[in-house]
Amino acid sequence: MSTRNTARFVRYRVLAHPDGAFRASATCLNGPCHFAVFPTENHDEVARRMQEHTASTGHAVFSRTIQDTAAVVLADRAERERRTEANALEYRHLGGAAEDARADARDTE
Repeated sequence: MSTRNTARFVRYRVLAHPDGAFRASATCLNGPCHFAVFPTENHDEVARRMQEHTASTGHAVFSRTIQDTAAVVLADRAERERRTEANALEYRHLGGAAEDARADARDTE
């Protein structure tokens, strides 16, 4: 049996993950100040904490970061379906369901 590699261009897309949420954080940029707001989904809380810090210290410049969770997916639907089917065939060929049952049995011991 021979193995043949096919070189071809495959396009991907980067999307926001549906289970992910946008998180915000902030860090004071005033010299030796170590004020920071750790990432949270509550953006209003980040803004409030920055305002309180400015009111108490006079520090008014912050680095603010917005984070999200991303997922990379194949752009071509036919290629996604082909790979899904190939993975399912390989899973069945390798005894996937039987191996899952054995792993579950080991986990409960």
